[in-house]
Order: sequence, then structure tokens, then C-alpha cells
Amino acid sequence: MGSNMKNNKLNILFPSFILIFLAGSFFPVFQKMSIRWDSGDNSYCYLIIPLFIYLCWDRKESFKFSEFSWSFLGIIPLLLSAALIITGELGSVETMLYTGLFGCIVSIILVLYGKRIYHLIFPIFLLCFMVPIPPFINKILTFKLRVTASVISTKLLQFTGVSVLREGNILDLGISKLQVVDACSGLRYLISMLLTAILVGYFFNKVRWHRFFLIALVIPLSVFVNSFRIFATGLLTVNGYQKFAQDFYHDFSGWLVFMIAGGILTGVSFALKQFEKNTSTFFLKVDDGGKPVKLVKPIVLTTVFCGLFVITGFTINNTSDSMIQPNRIAFEKFPMKIAGWYGKKSYLSKEILNSLWADDYIQASYQKRGVENIVTLFVPYYKYQGTRHTAHAPQSCLLGGGWGIISSNDRFVKVNEKQKIKIKCMLMVKGDVKLLSSYFFFQRGRVITSPWLNKYYMMADAITKKRTDGALVRIEMIIPPGQSQDNAYRVMEGFLGDIWGVLGDYVPL
Repeated sequence: MGSNMKNNKLNILFPSFILIFLAGSFFPVFQKMSIRWDSGDNSYCYLIIPLFIYLCWDRKESFKFSEFSWSFLGIIPLLLSAALIITGELGSVETMLYTGLFGCIVSIILVLYGKRIYHLIFPIFLLCFMVPIPPFINKILTFKLRVTASVISTKLLQFTGVSVLREGNILDLGISKLQVVDACSGLRYLISMLLTAILVGYFFNKVRWHRFFLIALVIPLSVFVNSFRIFATGLLTVNGYQKFAQDFYHDFSGWLVFMIAGGILTGVSFALKQFEKNTSTFFLKVDDGGKPVKLVKPIVLTTVFCGLFVITGFTINNTSDSMIQPNRIAFEKFPMKIAGWYGKKSYLSKEILNSLWADDYIQASYQKRGVENIVTLFVPYYKYQGTRHTAHAPQSCLLGGGWGIISSNDRFVKVNEKQKIKIKCMLMVKGDVKLLSSYFFFQRGRVITSPWLNKYYMMADAITKKRTDGALVRIEMIIPPGQSQDNAYRVMEGFLGDIWGVLGDYVPL
């Protein structure tokens, strides 16, 4: 070893240390992210790392990967990424956690290559797709695409003479009903086709507006192919082939229309290519390589990166142990007789309980003499909260179960002579059945309806109170035929007022 790093083997040693410490310190984060990747709407994420590696390998002739610049520019985004990871864990915001992890990877690339990172802009841009879509965006996109697909497929069926009545996401064909659920929303097509459009444009189209045209084509094409799939399923159903709407045939038709859509995108790309005269590309310059640096620079930067990875990883992995878990009464002692209401407990399956992440819960159905409704109370409780161990708003569960939202609003409920609380109320429908659903986050004495405000208080209380415990309170009931909505709201609010004085014993203030 001299004053300059001339030995390539030694030059590789320091980046290896950084990557090893990254993988070791954030191994639990990678595990959580892989769970998100396993869900149907995010399975495309598994392709991102191999694509990133291939795109880097593809420019091996023009970029000197083995020559490092060791730039201090990578420290600032590293600090921001570490802060994002810690904040995401404290506030139980998984997207912040994974975005911070992506930022750490970009910081490593930046510290190794400095301003030369310009040559790797496209592979890095594609790498950002490793972060799964945030659940709230997923929910909004799924719902809107599901409704759009239902409307278009209904019009197509009516145009061909099929008698069909649409109620939300339910298509009534007379002999059968088709329910356009989340898996049929087109969201899986949308993101996968967006990646397809970006890659096809990158490899085959050099004119920038052609690339942007392919990207702009993704949304209408996704909606169209998915609507056509539902339309074809409807035609088969009314002609006696109901099996094509189920199981293998349903999944196969999804794969088939995606391949057709990919073929259309590729065809459009080649058609546009015939008119291309401008062969300009985003990457014209050849990499000049890194300049020799003194040994002390990579040693300092490697120490900083590895040290910060260890500190950040230790912080997020030990958050739950550092939180205060106040004493409380277990829900097994929750009363089944409250102010004239008589309840009966029910229990969740092990599979549902594992996905819920709750440390304790009560689920019971209550009835009261003179009241026609059966009111279901469900309260999962968490001793501490973090990513993949937290209360979440129930809209996703209800929408995933096929319920459509008719209305959603906040209501103030008087729970005693001196106190009113604000709860979220949703009127939902599935077929001919109407459901009145309400919920609120009951967190360390606060009643909160906003998931984002709940996350904020969770982060603030983790720092100031060393507490993240809390619960989600859900009250639901079917509205029987003939009962007015106003009457249903009064029953629900009356039930909440009756149990309010009891809840505080089981959810610490």
C-alpha cells in the first residue's frame, strides 16, 4: 500500500464492507420489504434488482465501475436516509422505511462515484421501483380503476345486447353476478406495464417524446384491456360458461390480457421507431473514471457509512424494547353485559390474527332489547407500534372484502355529559346489503380519525413519552331493510356512548 490506491483488490475491499454492513444492519427491513413484495400488486418488485444489475452490466464498456471517486457528497443523503428510516419505524410508515433504504443504496453509489453518478441515472431511476406503492395510493388507485373497469365493461356488454345492471363494482347479469374485486382493478397491469413501457422506450426508442408517449399510453391501455377481460368474462357467463370467471381460468385470463397489452406497447414502440430520425440518447458521454485518492479517504468514508448503518439498524431494531408498556386489563375480561346490551364473543383465526399483528383484542356481537340491530365491536390493542405491528384504518380490509363505499364522513358523538368525540363513519354496500361502519384510533388518551395524524402523534409520543401503545376501535352493524340511516346512526352512537366508560380500563390513557 502506498499513498495512492493502486491495488484494485484493496479498492474493492471498502465497498464490500459497506454493502455487508448495509445488509446486516437492515436485514429486518429487507425481510419486511420482501413481505410487501409477496403481495399480488407488488410482485413486480422482484424484477427490479436483476434489472438494475443488468442495466449496469449493459454499460460496462462505457462506465468504469472498478474505479471509485470516494466522494463526500454521499454523506448528506445518507444522513437524510437514516433519519427517514428511523422516522418511518417510529411512525409505522413502511413507505418511509423502504424509501430510506433506497436512499442508502443511492448514497453508496454517490460516495463511490461522485458526480459520475450522472451516467447511472436511468438504472438508479428504475431502482426506485423497488419501493412498493404506498398502501393509501394503492387503495385509491384500486378503487378508481375498479369502478372505471366496471363502467366500461357494462357499456360493452349492453352494446352487445346483454342485459346487465351495475351497482358499484357488482355487475348483475341476471343469472349470475360478477364482482370486480381488487385483483381485477387493473392496478397490477398498470405498474407492470409502466415498467414495460419505460424499458421498451429506453431500449428501442431514442426520441424522447416517443418514450413519453409510451408511458402516457399505459393508463388508458391498462383500463381498456382489463375492461375487455371483464366484458369477455361476462359474455362467457351469460352463455353458460361460469367456470371461466373462477380459479385457474380467471388467473390465466389476467396473464393473457397482460401479454396482449405488452404486445400492443411493443408494437407501438416499433411503429414509432420507423419515424425516428433523431438518434440522440440520454447518455452520450463516456465515463472518464475515478482519480487516485489517498487511502485515508475511503477508510474515513467506509467507517462513517458502516457506523451509521449499525447505529440506525440498532435503533430501529430495538425501538419496541425501549417503549413503555403501561399496565392494563386484558380483553378476556371485557364485560358481555353493558347498559342493557348483551354480547357474545367471537374469535379470529390464527391466520387473520397473525396478519393483524395485535397483542390483544376483543371481538363481540351485542344486542339490546327493543333494538333490531346486532352491533359488532372489534378492538385490536397494541402494546407498542412500529412497522408491521400497528393499527391501520379498516377501509382496505372492507374494500378488499367487496364492500363499496357509498359515503364517508366524520361525526361528533356525545359519549358523556362533558365529552364529545369525533369518529369516522362509512356507509357501505355489497349487493343488497348495507353496512354502517365506524372507527377511530384510541391512542394514549387521544381519539383520532386521520391515519396521518395518528402517525404524527405516534412519532411524537415515541420521542416525548416513550409510548406507542394504542388501539383501533371499530363498531359495525348491518342496516336491515326498512330501517332509516338516521335511526341506524342513533343506534351506533348510543352503543358507543354506553361502552365509552368501559374502554378506558382496557386501553390505557
